[in-house]
Formats: sequence, C-alpha cells, structure tokens
Amino acid sequence: MVKQRGYKADDLFELRTVTDPQISPNGSFIVCSISEIDRERDTYRSSIWLYEDDAAPRELTLSGSSNSQPRWSPDGSYLAFLSNRAGGSNQVHILPMKGGEAIQITDLKGGVSELSWSPDSKSIAFTSKVNESVETVSAHDTPPPLLITDLKYKFNGQGYFDGSKMQLFVVGLDGESPIQLTEGDYNNSQISWSPDCLSLAFISARHSNRDRDPIEDLWLLTIKDRKIARLTNGFGNSSAPAFSPDGESIAFCSVGETDDIAGRVDRLWVIPATGGDTVEISKGLDRSVQAGSQMPGGPPSPIYWTADGSGLLARVHDGADIHLSLFDLDGSVSSLIVGQQCINAFSVSHQGDIASLVSDQKHPGEIYRYGPAGQYVKKVSDANDEFLKLIQFPEIEPVAISMADGASIEGWIIKPLNMKQGEKYPMVLDIHGGPHGAFQHNFQGSYPLSLPSQGCAVLQINPRGSTGWGEDFARYLHGGRGELDFPEFMAAVDHVIGRDWVDEKRLGITGYSYGGYMTQWSIGQTDRFKAAVAGAGVCDLFSHFAYTDNTVPRYKEMNGPPFENLDSYMRLSPITYVQNISTPLLIMHGAADLRCNTFQSDQFFNALRYYRKFVVYVRYPGEHHGFRQAGKPSNRLDYDERLLNWFEDRL
Repeated sequence: MVKQRGYKADDLFELRTVTDPQISPNGSFIVCSISEIDRERDTYRSSIWLYEDDAAPRELTLSGSSNSQPRWSPDGSYLAFLSNRAGGSNQVHILPMKGGEAIQITDLKGGVSELSWSPDSKSIAFTSKVNESVETVSAHDTPPPLLITDLKYKFNGQGYFDGSKMQLFVVGLDGESPIQLTEGDYNNSQISWSPDCLSLAFISARHSNRDRDPIEDLWLLTIKDRKIARLTNGFGNSSAPAFSPDGESIAFCSVGETDDIAGRVDRLWVIPATGGDTVEISKGLDRSVQAGSQMPGGPPSPIYWTADGSGLLARVHDGADIHLSLFDLDGSVSSLIVGQQCINAFSVSHQGDIASLVSDQKHPGEIYRYGPAGQYVKKVSDANDEFLKLIQFPEIEPVAISMADGASIEGWIIKPLNMKQGEKYPMVLDIHGGPHGAFQHNFQGSYPLSLPSQGCAVLQINPRGSTGWGEDFARYLHGGRGELDFPEFMAAVDHVIGRDWVDEKRLGITGYSYGGYMTQWSIGQTDRFKAAVAGAGVCDLFSHFAYTDNTVPRYKEMNGPPFENLDSYMRLSPITYVQNISTPLLIMHGAADLRCNTFQSDQFFNALRYYRKFVVYVRYPGEHHGFRQAGKPSNRLDYDERLLNWFEDRL
C-alpha cells in the first residue's frame, strides 16, 4: 500500500498535461499531445502519443521541444502535426502511418498556427503570419520602430504587433511550395474545408471599425480564383466554422449580432454555405456552447456534424461543469456525456465514436472513449495515474448561498487535510478571474490543493458575474464591479464561518487578474482579512482602459469610456480606497503582462508605501498574463511558494 501525502507546490513538475485527443477516421487509434516540464532547462517539452487497443502507448515524436495539434488525414494514411524540430517556429510535418519518418512540408518565417486537412487527403490548409510591409534592415541589428495606427496594436503573450497578419495558405503533399490564399490588412483563422475541396470557410474581421469592436464574421473563400464572400454581418466573437457533410450549410459559434460581447452566451448557429439567413440551433439554451481553446493560445475546439447531417456535437458550459451535447437541427438538445467534470476537448470518428479529454477536481485531464450515443467504453490514457496514487486529496464540500434578492450562488470549500475534532483552521477566500470566468469541476493543482496540505481551507465561490449560469447572471456586474460582487463574497464567508472548525479570526484572501482586482477592492472595504495576495490585479480602471490589450470589452462593461464616465471609473477603482487598507498585502505580477499591465501593481504599491502600509511587490521578468499556467516553471513554483509562505506566516 502506497503511503499518501498532501499535494505540494513543486508537484507541478510531476504532472503531465494531456491535450487534443484525436480519434482516427476508422476509430482504431487515438493520438494526443502530452506536455511535461523539463526542470533542468526550465521549459516544457510536448510530444505526440499514439494509443491503440491492446497495445502499449507509443511516442511518435522523439525530436523537437514542441509537437502539437495532431490531425489525421481523412483517409487515415497520414498524421499531420506542428513541430519546431528543425529549430525556430512551428512548421507542418506529416507522418506516414504505414511507416517511415515524419516529413516537414512547410518552412515559413511566420511559422504555422493551425492546420486542416482537405477531405480528399491531398492538401492541408493552414495559417501563418505574413508581414507585407517593406522591411528596413538595420546595420546594427536594431529593431525597427513600430508604426501604430490601430487601437489593437498589442496582445498579451504575443507582444506589440509589427504589422504581420495571419493569412491562409494551402500546401499539397507533393513537395511543392505552399500557396498563399489571402492577403491584406486582415487576420484570418479557423479553417473548415467544403466537402468538395473547392472552398474554405474561415473567421475574419474585415470591416472598417475592426480595431474598435470584437466583430468577427464568417467568410467563404473559393480556392481556384481566391474570391472571398462575406456570409455573416456583424456577428461578435465568432469561432469554429464547420461545413455540413453535404456542403449545403456551415455551423459556427457566436454570441450573435452584437459588439457588446462581455458575459454573453456563445450560441450555435447554422447558415447556408451560399449565404442567407442564420438559424440559431441552441435557441432557448441559456448556456454557452463552448468552442473556446483548451490551452492558452491554442486554436478553438471544433464542433462536429453527425454523419447524416441531422445534428451537431458541441460542448456546453453548465454551472461548474462542461458537458458534451447533441443539438438536432430542429432545436432539440440532449446531453451525451455529463457529470461533475469538464469535457475539455473531444473528437469524433467517421462512425461516431468519441475521444474525449475529461477532468475533475481530483484528476487532471485524461482521454476516455465513448460510443456514438455517449455510452462509456474505456479510459484510454493514464499519464498521471502513478503520480495520483501518491496524493491524498482534501475533502471538497459544496456550498450554496441565497442572497437577499432571491439569487443563489454556488461554490465549495476545500477542507484542510487530516482535520482534528475540536480544532479551528484558517481559511483563504480564492477569487477567480474574468470577471466572466468560473471555478469549475476541473483539476486546478497549484495552491488550492497545497494550502489544504498545510492546514488551511480554501473557499471558492462563483458569484454573479461568473459564466455557466446564464447571460443575465454573467452580465449582472456591468457598471457595478466590486460594489455588486463584494457583498456576495462576504455572504459566502459568513455562511462558512458558521462551521465550528473555521477560525473567523484567521481569514485570508487571494485572486489573480479580476481576482487580484477583487482582492485589492476587498481589503479597502473591510479589515476582516488578516493577509492578502493579489496576482496581476487592476487598481485603477481609468488607466487600465489605456494600458490593456482588451480595451473595447472593458469600456462596454463600464457603460462607456472613462472620458465620459470618470466618476464611475474612480468609484469602482481599488486605489480610491487605499488609505483604508490595514491588511498585509503581497502583490505578484508578470512584467510582460499586456492584459493587466504592471503599471497597475506599480501604482498600487507606490500608493500603499506612500501611506506606510505593509506591502511586498514581486515582479516576474518576461512573464505575460497567463504565466501561472504557461510561464517559466520556476516562476510558477515561485508564485505558489510565496503565496503559501505568506499565508502560513500570517494565518
């Protein structure tokens, strides 16, 4: 019997991350990408793995630090994937499944971001960055000045744009050079082939106001003459186009015809491939049909037509769970795979068999196989099984709180390990990002499991503003962030401190991104918290408007830009209440964060120090907003260890 122990911060080095399960067309094989940390080099290595019935898993890619996005050719003869094995950026490679070495078929300066096989298995469409401006070469290798004319001139994790745009290409398997299909000052992505191989559906923002709104429409490109036709007009946050089997229709996801996308429910639509009226297939379902990426910066998860074209398979975000559902074209919907878990990705064979990436609060994502009707068949991968045998997981107790206006909010408390009768324990309120995020029945790892290992409870609540409980629920905070959700967090705290084992005198608070904002807001409103940790928080909503890479949704949520609504911006900014703060605060922030700029933490730290408050500020060089999930492993560990030590010393 293996002696178990609690989860520790440095267990992140033991975890392997499974992504992108792809079942072969005939259903005989499943491939995926598995990433693990190279601790010595302080980086990651990802490989493609093959799973087959009654055979040991086999690693298909033994070179290159990044191997991802495996995609079967429709006839099953080849496996295409992206790899940096030649050095530099990711390029398309194809591996003959009957034997032989992988062949690199692209070599583009801008690398490759996503790929899609033609239905006849003869070509691959893909996206690559192209800079059509005239490049000036410096004799001293000095980077050229950046000419900025658009509001969208930077993006977190990518940096400041140099004028390059994501263009569509197609390449055959015959060794010929790729052919560029699109050009101009537009980004193009998310490719779907027509069944006759003559056209590509894709997503692009090509309207004149594209730098000031989130409109991204569905377009159709005819490959032979490269003519482009607009299929939708004014749809926000569009993604995941998919041709029907007969080529007559295209399905896609979008919040609908609006540029006010924050907190909106993503809906499932179908439109004739020749253009015309859109039909909302998910009408009446007040939940998001999820086509979002399973990994930071990755391509959106696809949606799949049934083989007979009568329906569509898609993920649905419902409360703290993500289900897999079948949408019939008549508007009816049925759940195929449900439970207190998250379906983070899936793929479908020609016969309808499903390979799904499933995670819950005590299990990182692994691949499971299901039949066409969603019936469980078997667990396929076991990337973390041996490690999990070592871990004693804490008890997780669901909580629900009724608000004075009749609303109900949900969450859970993660209890300390090995609790003793009659003893009291500290508790940390953990606040999610967004605000339109959510705590889910997904594996978190990190400090929500490490804190209970050192005797501290963690309270995670989904207040109004969270996604998963409908559009009105998610948009509740608009124009009132901080003021409206703070009472809900405190109601949750009051609800759980009624338990005889929670020490109400030893309360902490933490959060990242919007959670960092709410941490800073909360300690300016109350002195009940004895320690606080704010990650990548925003303290000044006025300056955040100017510094973020996400300006448009932000001012929509605030009912206008700060120049027209200054009093509201300052009223809802934590820095306005900095003189009230008595809680010791640890601030941590990635120095290359373009979503919530480090200017915010600089400003809050300076204000606190001016008033001689107890504050410590940690900056992580080169790290962007998502570094807690995808940054340097050493920095991820440092963040968690500092948080754990801060609370251990003060609670």
